[in-house]
Amino acid sequence: MLIRCGLLLVTETSDPKRDDAALTEVQSLLTAGLDGLLHLASRIYAAPPRYQVEETLRDWCDEEELDLIVTVGGTFPAPGPSEQQIVPEATAAVLERTMPSLPQTMRAHAAQAHPLALLDRGMAGIRGRTLIVNLPGGQELPAAFLESILDLLPLIAARLASVDEAPAIDAVQVPPAPELTQPKSGALNQEEFAAFLQRRNRGK
Repeated sequence: MLIRCGLLLVTETSDPKRDDAALTEVQSLLTAGLDGLLHLASRIYAAPPRYQVEETLRDWCDEEELDLIVTVGGTFPAPGPSEQQIVPEATAAVLERTMPSLPQTMRAHAAQAHPLALLDRGMAGIRGRTLIVNLPGGQELPAAFLESILDLLPLIAARLASVDEAPAIDAVQVPPAPELTQPKSGALNQEEFAAFLQRRNRGK
């Protein structure tokens, strides 16, 4: 299956070349891990306003009709009124359906080697037939995040494209439920029944 992909790098510095290595590594991971990947678009913004990120995401989803958009950077904590680290908010503004399991899985995986992964606020979700995934910036975190969900991306893309050969979710092996023990019978034996009658007669 052909997967058309766009990569968006959002850096908080005036020199976005510092994060080029992270973007290149993400592209290499996607190319090596996804059969049929077609890289159609890359864009780099240095400290962009939120509306600019939103416009790019909408254009890639609605006009370019990409299957996958991966953003890198702009997902760490920042003061509430600040214009910094606005990628999660921009992504949330364009999503139609969220997929919280993806960022949860990525953070848990990356935090094993990089505790700062737990500071990530990135999102993942769907607009139209496009999957959008936020990755944090930095030298090592983007690859650590992406590798944990790489195998899921073709499955999601196939289901969004509604292709017949999309893997079925019910193919996942579910462990059998634990065997229930048979409850004991509630019937009284002969001795218990005799004692019950004695207590009843004494009470009259």
